[in-house]
Formats: sequence, structure tokens, C-alpha cells
Amino acid sequence: MRTPALRWGTMDVTTCLTRAETTRDPAGFTIRYAELDDLIRMRRALGRPKDHRRADELERLRT
Repeated sequence: MRTPALRWGTMDVTTCLTRAETTRDPAGFTIRYAELDDLIRMRRALGRPKDHRRADELERLRT
């Protein structure tokens, strides 16, 4: 999961983090999984070319 410390522009990623699915690994470490739509929005908010490419790849997972 991404960190709120990155430059998200005007996007508030707190809502993405609170919606994320949570599980624990065998050692007890918490793992959060963001929803696909949230991941796409987060990538686009970062705005770097590589993030836009990844967002496009994630979009294709829907089909």
C-alpha cells in the first residue's frame, strides 16, 4: 500500500486507506490492499509518466 507521505496533490488518500482490505501475514504484520479504483486514482494523482502508465495497466484489469 502506498504511504500518505507521498506527493498526492489534492487527493486525500486517507479515505483509500480506511477502505482498504486488511489481513495479517503469519508473523502478524498487517497488510492492507486498496481497491482497484483507488489504486488507479492514486497513480493518476501522483502524475508521473510511469504512474500514468501503471494506471492504464490497472484500468485494463477491469476488462
